[in-house]
Amino acid sequence: MVNFDKEKMLNPSIIGGIINGILGAICCLGYIIGGAIAAHLYVNAGGSLDYENCGIVGAVSGVIGGIIAAVLNFFVMASLMPMFGGAKAFVIAGSSFIIMLISAIIFGAILGAVGGFIYVIIKNR
Repeated sequence: MVNFDKEKMLNPSIIGGIINGILGAICCLGYIIGGAIAAHLYVNAGGSLDYENCGIVGAVSGVIGGIIAAVLNFFVMASLMPMFGGAKAFVIAGSSFIIMLISAIIFGAILGAVGGFIYVIIKNR
């Protein structure tokens, strides 16, 4: 049974989300690592070591990390735009940012939850 305890889940999700965002901007494996770290912090804060709660913490951290990674990737892409077409490229970048943000949130949530599940599997060994 999933018990959503905001006090225990919020801080690990934010910290894991920041890690997700920074590592997720570099590689998709960062989402899994951030989800596992968020689950670890949740369990250390007194949370229960089960698939549901650790998966939720990992998924929330993945959503936060996806937003951060999309913004970081957009700034990198925007800094390179003058080399590839100037003002016309910024119009394209705006529409691609929306697509990048939505896909980063979806994949961040999925991979963050996978990281939470992997943490429970490793911890239960």
